[in-house]
Amino acid sequence: MNATPCSCPPPAATRTGVGGVAANPPVPRTLPPRPDLTAAIRPPPLYLSRFSAFSPLHVSAVVTSSSPYAHRAYVALGANLNDPVAQLQAAVAALDELPDSALVRRSSFYRTAPVGVRNQPDFINGVAELATDLDPHRLLATLLEVEARFGRVRSYPNAPRTLDLDLLLYDQAVVHTPDLILPHPRLHLRAFVLVPLGEIAPDLALPGRGRLAAWLPAVANQRIDRLATPAP
Repeated sequence: MNATPCSCPPPAATRTGVGGVAANPPVPRTLPPRPDLTAAIRPPPLYLSRFSAFSPLHVSAVVTSSSPYAHRAYVALGANLNDPVAQLQAAVAALDELPDSALVRRSSFYRTAPVGVRNQPDFINGVAELATDLDPHRLLATLLEVEARFGRVRSYPNAPRTLDLDLLLYDQAVVHTPDLILPHPRLHLRAFVLVPLGEIAPDLALPGRGRLAAWLPAVANQRIDRLATPAP
């Protein structure tokens, strides 16, 4: 596949910042009704059934629609502090409030083992799909602002966190700048990214790496458990 490197100038943003979680989590906005909005009930793809998170009898609701925004981006969410399920629910609502963007869908949430530093709580992870008119660097800067509002502190690599938002993909863009690499350089190595991403975008192709489904066998030994709470 041919991908064109993004030449968008990066904003003056750094991956630092500490803030507090708002007392009242953001409420998802109600988008204007569109006649093309459809709700589909579909089973998970067969290639995901190898993971304990899935059952052949499970179905999940996936809401799809066309969007006025020109680009599609995928964002990984993770947390293991301060009621991580509630943190991710509030973070999904915050993503739906991003400027010039709209939440298209999100995966179920998954419980996963921590990577790198083992002596910490399990993580709750998921993936969200966004439609956006923000360029990749501006979208990254906006995600960092959301992390800061949720109290993210970067003390050391793989530390516990209140919220982690990683920009995984932006269309089929390939970006290599000091503050942003797309596709995310480790997304094909982590079950906690590939499995929820495969849930909402089973036919996705990863720029330079082929179909997402081809990478799932390599992470089949990584523990990941789908939470009982269904996706909206």
